[in-house]
Amino acid sequence: MDKVTILSTTDVHGFLTAAANEENGLCSLHAIAENYHEPILIDNGDFLVGSPETTFFNTTMTISPLVELANKIGFDVMVPGNHDFDYGIDFLKRQAEAFNGKYLCANVLDLSDELIFDPYTIIERGELKIGVIGVITGAMPQITDYEQIKDLKFIDVIDTLNHWVPQVREQVDVLIISYHGGIERDMSTGQPTQYDTGEDQTYRIIHEIAGIDGVICGHQHRINAGVLNSTAFVQPGYRGNFIGELTFSIDGNHMSDKKAQLIDTKKYKVVNEQLYDQVSFEKWLETPLDLSHFDQYLARKVPGTYYAVELNAPTIGAFLTNFKPPYTLSTYHVSKSELVELLLSRTVQGIRLKNGQPLPDQSDYRITSNKAIFPSYRLETNYIYNVFDEYIASVSIKE
Repeated sequence: MDKVTILSTTDVHGFLTAAANEENGLCSLHAIAENYHEPILIDNGDFLVGSPETTFFNTTMTISPLVELANKIGFDVMVPGNHDFDYGIDFLKRQAEAFNGKYLCANVLDLSDELIFDPYTIIERGELKIGVIGVITGAMPQITDYEQIKDLKFIDVIDTLNHWVPQVREQVDVLIISYHGGIERDMSTGQPTQYDTGEDQTYRIIHEIAGIDGVICGHQHRINAGVLNSTAFVQPGYRGNFIGELTFSIDGNHMSDKKAQLIDTKKYKVVNEQLYDQVSFEKWLETPLDLSHFDQYLARKVPGTYYAVELNAPTIGAFLTNFKPPYTLSTYHVSKSELVELLLSRTVQGIRLKNGQPLPDQSDYRITSNKAIFPSYRLETNYIYNVFDEYIASVSIKE
């Protein structure tokens, strides 16, 4: 009997630890991998972007030291996440070229309909051939700034897999999909858990497409693992707090067993890595930041509202303190009288008081802020945007 194990991370976002006061996380993977015979290591996206440190790397260095770390850990495959496109396709291509493994994505094309990255790879472990197809959520135009992806086409995930799965399936013993997208239904009952926007399609992939042995998903920063329709799946959290494990046992030409579970990295020792000079990072935080484009950024991210965003001194470090994860911007829907009360103590861009009345004169207003400026019962929408990283990236690209 032959056996192969796939260990996976997702949504690391450049963090080496799973939380601020913890040591476990991505750098626990080496100790975990030692417990398996030649495991295949896959990162499922959002590896390069999402922390203050990654912004430092991506705006001051040609190749992120995270790529060197990925090579040192020994990842066999990496797949892009939505935030890995935040610095544009040229940036991402540079990182992919420096990666020693295979960088995969089957549903991203250029405007000439040419694939940007390889759609799949086949890895051999002993007598077994393991195919891995990489895909990213097809909702990229809805969740990523136009400027970063205007030269790209993101093809529907289901259409893409219907094309590639049969071709790869006939060449391999085990077929894995690494999908940077989330889960849209309860995996046990099939009941919807959110509106069907097409951003998250793991359940549909498993339910509709035959021939897949395992799926790695992510994007939502949640944890899940199990087997559905004879397909094993893992969704291994955020920041390396969990590692996904898919194990397949094959007897002759028969798949005799499939297992999916999550490994808590707290149980494993850490290999400490020093990726950057702390003094240089601290100096970078003191760098002046051009905030003159911030109004334009807000208008793109949250159109159709007024803005009451407080910003501290114009340095990178001060800018960071303005936005608290995970909800970095919030839109409140308020009455005229509620707005008047706010205007007595602070400024709202585009609105002024005249004779005690707001101008322009409306019956109600939508106000977007980075602070809790109204009661929670007036909160209409929270936006999970990495404002710090996205804005600095956009300014760096302009420069």
